[in-house]
Amino acid sequence: MNPLKDNEDVACFVVTKLSWKGRYKRIFSIGTMGISTYSPAKLEVTNQWFYSDFISILPSTAKGQTDEFVINMKKGRKGDSMKFSSDLRADILTEALRFRNKFAESSYVSTSYRASKLHWSDSTLPVLLELGPASVEQKDVTSGSVITAYDYKDIEKLVLVSDREGGFVIVCSEFGRQHFYICDKRDEIMKKIVESASNNIGVCIKIDKDSTTTQKFWEERLGKFSSDEAITSVCDFTVHKESRRYNEPVKRILGLTETCLIERDPQTYSIVTIRPLSNIYALVRHPDNPQKFLVEYISGQVRSYTSTERDALLATLLDGVRASGNCDVHVKMQHTNRGQRFGPFYLPVDEEIETNLLRFLVTLPVRWDFARAVIQFNNNISYKGLIHASLQENKEKLIQSALNSLLEKDGDVEQSPPEIIEAQFQCIRRLVASKIGFATFTLIPSFREKLGIKVVKALKRNNAGVAHASIDMLCA
Repeated sequence: MNPLKDNEDVACFVVTKLSWKGRYKRIFSIGTMGISTYSPAKLEVTNQWFYSDFISILPSTAKGQTDEFVINMKKGRKGDSMKFSSDLRADILTEALRFRNKFAESSYVSTSYRASKLHWSDSTLPVLLELGPASVEQKDVTSGSVITAYDYKDIEKLVLVSDREGGFVIVCSEFGRQHFYICDKRDEIMKKIVESASNNIGVCIKIDKDSTTTQKFWEERLGKFSSDEAITSVCDFTVHKESRRYNEPVKRILGLTETCLIERDPQTYSIVTIRPLSNIYALVRHPDNPQKFLVEYISGQVRSYTSTERDALLATLLDGVRASGNCDVHVKMQHTNRGQRFGPFYLPVDEEIETNLLRFLVTLPVRWDFARAVIQFNNNISYKGLIHASLQENKEKLIQSALNSLLEKDGDVEQSPPEIIEAQFQCIRRLVASKIGFATFTLIPSFREKLGIKVVKALKRNNAGVAHASIDMLCA
């Protein structure tokens, strides 16, 4: 079966297909053109549907089935359906419903409410709150463009504000971050949010029995990081943030605390946003723009900045994040392709997927080149190394074969793009960082000598990204 033409995977998940024939593990892909399922062993397409043939994707209504979902699609003159199960059902439905307007049925009819948001500057801004199939979207009242969105799966609860007419707070589950809105139809919008989350995503958002106050909101709006200890900066850097909210980059102070990364307003030093260091996935050092860098989070969100002190900032941030206990963070040149990862960033892949990705470094799947296998491996495997690497003879042989494949590409060091060389070193690091990986590497004859030659050739490229990747690999 040929893949969907011009389709690119946007998000992939490991699921179990449930049918009368039995239960089969599949990779469930949400793509730009449609939905596909792949066999995990060879990544061959087993089923595919254009969004124009896709009718719906819904959580199972069967009692007690909190992990099952059903897809309905056109098949000739009649419809067909398939059932799947996954612990990540809410994530899958959320990603799929981002393409709801492309489905065969008429576009989803969303409900909109005029409201105001209590801004971090203590001013109120007019906004439009639209309840979409997967999230609450805050839109600009003039242009209608989306400013931010709160996925239903990420909303912990809704809280009434007792001293502000029409006031309510959206509390997000990540770390209790709060967002204050005021709406004349408060009770209606809160009820609709709960209903949409349950019907479309299968999650339960509760309305808190206890109300809050405006003063209490200001004290607790940063969730579990509202304490002075969490928001006291160790060092600050001046940056410009690039965002769809602004036509031009906006000046910010990026502060590093012992537990968080904070954006502050440079005029008032007020906190604009806060993120825990434990939630940072990777730092992207732009290969061409000497001031630009990205911060990737395990939620899948990405923030873009520029700074005249970029490399000093990245070095400080890398040390700070690792010192906080997050040893998965790393610096690279390329933005992570979420469509090449078989699950969310906040969870490691299972042992079968890890083993298959090792095999792909030795035996390439159809239509893949070696660079794709390396990058796909890196996008799925923890920077700390193989998670499921137990002392098995088969695993040792796989790791040894994978390392040999990477060393055989030695000639590429002088010819390949810097991003590919960087990816190869980061792949080697992941292979040797685990106990079994390191033990295997010591058994390969002349491995150290060949690796040393590869590093020397890489350093002669005079590329900072390649040099960092090679040295960080040696420190594994």
